Amino acid sequence: MFKHTLAAVFIHASLIYQAAGHGNIFDPNPEGASDAYRWYFGGPAGSIDMPELVGKATYGEYYKGVDKWFTANNVDSVKDFVETYIPDLPECGNTKKNGTPRQLPSDGYVKHNSLGNSHPGPCEVWCDDTRVFHDTNCAGKFAGQVPTKIPIDLKTCKSSSELVFYWLALHVQPWQVYINCVTLDGAGAPKSSSKNSTSTTSKKTAAPTYTFDETFDEGSVGNDADQDAAAETPVTTTAPETQAPPATAAPSTSSSKCLRRRA
Repeated sequence: MFKHTLAAVFIHASLIYQAAGHGNIFDPNPEGASDAYRWYFGGPAGSIDMPELVGKATYGEYYKGVDKWFTANNVDSVKDFVETYIPDLPECGNTKKNGTPRQLPSDGYVKHNSLGNSHPGPCEVWCDDTRVFHDTNCAGKFAGQVPTKIPIDLKTCKSSSELVFYWLALHVQPWQVYINCVTLDGAGAPKSSSKNSTSTTSKKTAAPTYTFDETFDEGSVGNDADQDAAAETPVTTTAPETQAPPATAAPSTSSSKCLRRRA
């Protein structure tokens, strides 16, 4: 009896430790991309070995370096960064594209199970081609809030067919990328006609392609040192030396701003 109780306590503690290092949105609730992710899809979609992304920022403030790098290289968003620099990353990470349609949370908040007690870095929520939330350091913004409530623009999302959550975790190299997709029950409804209030029109310089590592030992989830040692270090190409043109102002971190994705 004692052994069974001790085992249960150990398993429970392990799950808490795991949630502190990884996580996913749960309202609306995604589906796992395959049977392998049926019960747990909170791990990274992959990682990117790109030390220049944080510049001279110190540990704990890497997100500040990323924000400057995004601005200097005309990267509009985390979504833009992922699609441009890691094109081979699964579009929806460990979650299913075109899954069972879900209803939007009526209170206007997407819920995440661990973001407020996890890794620093930018995160975003998109409804179709419109960004409805962005912050440069979501772990800091929602510090201590578990589960985490992320405000979104319900008016925009009600006419959307898909909601996608992006998160770039900046605790250790290689940087981890999290993507959660949820099909919405508003599929087929007319798209919002609202204009982009924070978009930029400057052109990006040609970006190198970075390979990614999607192999993670979930048994060591929460122990970043062990996990990173087990993962194969991705290979990177040489970053472009051409100086990027001056960028417009970085996107606002206000949850009330929307960003229309460039066609």
